Amino acid sequence: MRVAALVNPFAGSRTAGKQWPILLESIGQEAKRVDTFWSEYPGHCESIAASVRRSGYDRVIAVGGDGTLSEVLNGLWWEEHGDMPSLGMVPFGTGCDYFRNFENGTGMAARLKTALGESAVKVSLGKCRYQVQDGMRQRVFANVLGLGFDAEVVRRFKSSNLQRLGLLSYGISAIAEMRQLRPFALEGTVGDSPFRADMVFFAATLGRCFGKGMRLAVDASPSYDRFEFVRAAPMSPLGLLSPLIRAYLGLRQDASVITRLYGSRAVLGSSMPIMFEADGELLGPTGIIEIELIPDAFSFAGGMTREQGN
Repeated sequence: MRVAALVNPFAGSRTAGKQWPILLESIGQEAKRVDTFWSEYPGHCESIAASVRRSGYDRVIAVGGDGTLSEVLNGLWWEEHGDMPSLGMVPFGTGCDYFRNFENGTGMAARLKTALGESAVKVSLGKCRYQVQDGMRQRVFANVLGLGFDAEVVRRFKSSNLQRLGLLSYGISAIAEMRQLRPFALEGTVGDSPFRADMVFFAATLGRCFGKGMRLAVDASPSYDRFEFVRAAPMSPLGLLSPLIRAYLGLRQDASVITRLYGSRAVLGSSMPIMFEADGELLGPTGIIEIELIPDAFSFAGGMTREQGN
């Protein structure tokens, strides 16, 4: 099996770049079948991933966080030449939320061996088409697409000079955005049913965790052939505090505050542009978004968690 590792050396406050050579050396002879490619700037992993698919690699390992994984997936998916390789991940980063859906061993060496191993599960992928000034654009996502509060927190976090503080900086960004909480309306269809509601947050989820460990999509799984759509009703900044705390503790939510729908597609619009993100990648404001699930899109190295029944 030909293996390419795409390393974001800046992930995990630059620990990925420092630790990757040491980690490779620690697994001995297995390291010899890994070709390492280093990302040099934001978005670089996407073009590298397209190149390694054209080159015929069988397994691609994303070494970094959710943003690195997003770049790698989009680079692989939109490349038209070559077969789609299976994917693995060695997590370095603030959240690594997608990785939490899988059983990949304890310790970095074990996780690398899992990423190199034969065992893999078929997982679904989300695809979004969204309106921008010059037309429509497309991206794929593995874990979550979020509109509203979640995306505004990502925007503030990514513009902060304190990103190196990781989860603490993310928490500061969330508190700052809570003070400016703004409800918005979405209208369209979810699944085959009409949809219209006011909210402060909306997400299409494949994974159970997002927002650096927040467990809000309790019935989601990357192996399912449907999204769990999560909506947070309009509320005060103080009112949002309780569901956020419950989400980080993994507790069930009040159904009058957090509502859930299920389906494989959604088409939604708003009279005002809404900020949105996909797998932690800020994609900007949009007034129209189409969300579609692609079942059995690729194979991911590892096993599903027992909680997800696989």
